[in-house]
Amino acid sequence: MTLVVTRNSKDKDSLFFSKTTGGLTPPSVAWLLAGPLILTGQYRWGIAAFVIGLIWALKLAMEQIDDSDRIEMRYNVLSPEDLMAELESLEDESTTTTTTTTTTTSATGNPSSETSKRIKYLEGLAALAKKYNQQKKPQLALWCQQIAFTTLRLYPTDNEIVAGSISLLALIAKDTQTRKRYKYQPNDYGLSVPIDALKKTLERAKEEEDETKEELFAETLRKGCLFLGAVCNDNEDGLAMQVVQEGGLELILDAANWFRLHEAVSNWALWAIFTLAFDQLQIKVQLVRCLGIPTICELMKNNPSSLEVNRHGTALLFDLLRENPNDSPDNANNIKWDPWEVRKMALASGLHDVVFSAMNEFSDSMDIMMMGQEILIGTGFQGDVPVYQQM
Repeated sequence: MTLVVTRNSKDKDSLFFSKTTGGLTPPSVAWLLAGPLILTGQYRWGIAAFVIGLIWALKLAMEQIDDSDRIEMRYNVLSPEDLMAELESLEDESTTTTTTTTTTTSATGNPSSETSKRIKYLEGLAALAKKYNQQKKPQLALWCQQIAFTTLRLYPTDNEIVAGSISLLALIAKDTQTRKRYKYQPNDYGLSVPIDALKKTLERAKEEEDETKEELFAETLRKGCLFLGAVCNDNEDGLAMQVVQEGGLELILDAANWFRLHEAVSNWALWAIFTLAFDQLQIKVQLVRCLGIPTICELMKNNPSSLEVNRHGTALLFDLLRENPNDSPDNANNIKWDPWEVRKMALASGLHDVVFSAMNEFSDSMDIMMMGQEILIGTGFQGDVPVYQQM
């Protein structure tokens, strides 16, 4: 998984032409002079002009490297321990009451203290992700989690910071020690923090008209679905119910409905729901109450050419329509579940159409074909049931 950090583009001079004046830059003038001088036999002056142009070009190149690039290069060469020490020291710096999400500069042209701090956190998130990809050490995962939660608390409405933090949490979601923190240290590492940040992201996405920013929102919510699904995968720590209690299931469904035409969001939303609800009857009840079945069918209908969307959607429907979910291991509380009522809801949501369409589109997918046949036959489908065609 890669962590992408977006930056505001700036108008910078090219090596040969100035974007501000439209004229030649000093290095290009020096090199233009060097050519005729060398051709006319004045080698000493020609070489001198070329060297001066080269030095000037290097000077301009260094000046055009912005703060984020400098910090990125520095953080990439720091050890994880040194990087964490620097990021932790940022928490002790004095901050203004209101955090800003846009780049501001002081009268001297240097970034303000708050903006510099934000850039350091943003680059720190990216650097930690790179280092964790290189060496997946438990202590490094805990550091990643610590910084991600710190940035989410400091910048809960900063689109880029939230995107980087959620991406980092998704990257370390399977780590055992970080999962224990979610369960046993809810005050410091409660799942409510990333879930609330994702909810606010979705709220901003619904109000956004800029397609570029909308894509960033979609990617953030895709990573959010990945995080919420991965953090409770296998449900060894019982985190699935904790995710649901914090509103994670409703968030995933809401994001899926809003980005129903976005294949990646639809795919990971369905995967996350499947991971949350598998063998969890209480969560399945909540899923049905939240109109999850119509959402599943709608996502499959809107992404007919996506193998993964249809595979995950079919698997979810198959799991929800099983005959004996009351025998689920988690049904110690004798939760009532009427599979026939669930089937009626699924049929009213277009179950036969979406499953039949998926089977026709992906007749070489054994998963879709086997589960699809069971669904169609078990729900009284009238017509010829497609059969698996091995390619």
